[in-house]
Amino acid sequence: MTSIASRARSEPIFETLARVEPDWRGKRAMNVSNVLKLTRELLAIDTIDPPGNEETAARIVARVLAAAGIESTFQTIAPGRTNLIARLKGTGGRPAMSMSAHFDTIGVDPETWTRNAFAGEVDNGRIYGRGSTDMKGGIAAMTMAAIEIKGTGRRLRGDLVLHFTAAENSSLLGAKALVEGGYLDGVGALLNSEPSSMRLFVTEKGSVWIRATARGDTGHSAFRDGEKGDRGNAIVRMARFIHRIHDLDLKAPLHRHLKPPTINPGLISGGLSTPLTPPRAVCDIDVRLVPGLEPEAVLAAFEAVAGPDIALSILDSKPPVDTPDDDPFVQLCLATLKDETGYEGGPEGVPYYSDCAVIAPVLNLPMVIIGPGEVGHSGRPDEYCEIDKLEASVRVYRSIAERYLA
Repeated sequence: MTSIASRARSEPIFETLARVEPDWRGKRAMNVSNVLKLTRELLAIDTIDPPGNEETAARIVARVLAAAGIESTFQTIAPGRTNLIARLKGTGGRPAMSMSAHFDTIGVDPETWTRNAFAGEVDNGRIYGRGSTDMKGGIAAMTMAAIEIKGTGRRLRGDLVLHFTAAENSSLLGAKALVEGGYLDGVGALLNSEPSSMRLFVTEKGSVWIRATARGDTGHSAFRDGEKGDRGNAIVRMARFIHRIHDLDLKAPLHRHLKPPTINPGLISGGLSTPLTPPRAVCDIDVRLVPGLEPEAVLAAFEAVAGPDIALSILDSKPPVDTPDDDPFVQLCLATLKDETGYEGGPEGVPYYSDCAVIAPVLNLPMVIIGPGEVGHSGRPDEYCEIDKLEASVRVYRSIAERYLA
């Protein structure tokens, strides 16, 4: 655990960020917002998980915060993999509010991109790069919101805490470490900046990962002529099992914001060589959970159709998160979003899971997701974030914090 001293406190925040403003289109850019500058600097850091390399990104954010007089703490969860915690202290009259996001991203296939995934290219009102949507834009916006509040000189009643994590894509390891380390103690509400297209989400699906292992008979396939059925082939047995579960009705309760659970066989392996009967095949399956559907119920439903040659086990699970639409924090966030952007919708749900899955249920916190990134664009080639949404999110985050912590 390392503390970042405010050695840059006397340095104006604009000058600190100006160092990271590259040229594009052959000219020096003018009137580029601070949130855009910070987003571009973060996009230049490759934080693909694995290996992550989140510490480099965390140090960039810590430097920018220090220039504004906000100190940061690092929590190292593995070499080069670091959570950042920064606290803007209040007077103690209200519970704290957490602004939550993660540094790591998923991988890049350069052949599918038409732009440099790490250049932070700005074009036609968008900023492009791996993590622009998911979710370095959100990190930059939350950072700038905290800096703006600090700049007012006004102390709020409750603490505003930034919780920026490593290893979200590795089963939420960073968020788990935050909870275990007590870094969320005293928090009364959780605001997350996962991609929402600046809509308001109060529900996210959970997930259970199940491993299916098919057993077969070892031997040469040439000597199984004349046999019927699967001929002892573990891959065939696995294929038939996958067919049975692919559209299986899991009897999940209907939810006001979420569609039914999905079953995705995502990774499969098996066999020894082309002419041999495969003695073993393994498939890892992702099932997206809705509230009221437990991992054990999914496992039981799979077992009921598995047959004697398929063994099943749970690898990992993350619970769904569901905050009531009428929760005071939800209503505060909804009113703020409408005031700041003219948003006309209501609370919604989303099929992804986030760090909130291991924070909100454990600490019994209301959760709201509002992010500038585009829903469904996480991991896509030429990932981008709309700049107007990025800049609007700073206003929204600042206003939510000031209203909740006032």
